[in-house]
Amino acid sequence: MGPPFGLERFRFFTLVALLVSPAVPGQDPGISVGSTVLFNTDCARCHEGECSGRLSFNLPPEAADQHIRRHGGDLAQSQVRELFELLRHMKEACAFYPLPFALARDGPWEPETLRKLRSPSGQSYFIPLGPLSPGAYRVLLQGPGPTARPCVELIDGDFDYLDEIDLEPEDGGWRLRFRTGKAGELFLRVKAPGPTGLTRVELLDDPAP
Repeated sequence: MGPPFGLERFRFFTLVALLVSPAVPGQDPGISVGSTVLFNTDCARCHEGECSGRLSFNLPPEAADQHIRRHGGDLAQSQVRELFELLRHMKEACAFYPLPFALARDGPWEPETLRKLRSPSGQSYFIPLGPLSPGAYRVLLQGPGPTARPCVELIDGDFDYLDEIDLEPEDGGWRLRFRTGKAGELFLRVKAPGPTGLTRVELLDDPAP
């Protein structure tokens, strides 16, 4: 069975937009996907409520080095600087730094893409679902197995958490069901126990009432 009509239509118009525009809007090639995923899985939780949206972030980069290394571990200096810029972006733009991935556009995702969205610890993923219209959806998570229940968080573009979510075993993995009442970006943070991690993630419309 093919993808739902709504998602198929969304993917078509997004593909047209990508063909017209050679770059992902807002994506700075100087900040790596790896650093962005590290920040959004391990750092963002502590800083999501600190943004101003109107004030500049004037802390010198050197002043944040100790804090970043204390929480991030043994990092290359180039990655420390990237994490600092990601912190600046979150505080000034009140938004997650854009990634060149969106499950609504690209999915389903297989291990090759999922590895790029996996934290260095190997336990967490930051999965941009993409811009969604109001409605009911389900995300199929395969990989951890039915006994290794993942911890999931759904976050919108304003750093608000969706509370009404349902996670149940399905076909050797897990099915996440949720409903959103407003249009906008949604992001999924997943902590998946076990060494193998996720092997497939897919976003679908949910036909259930």
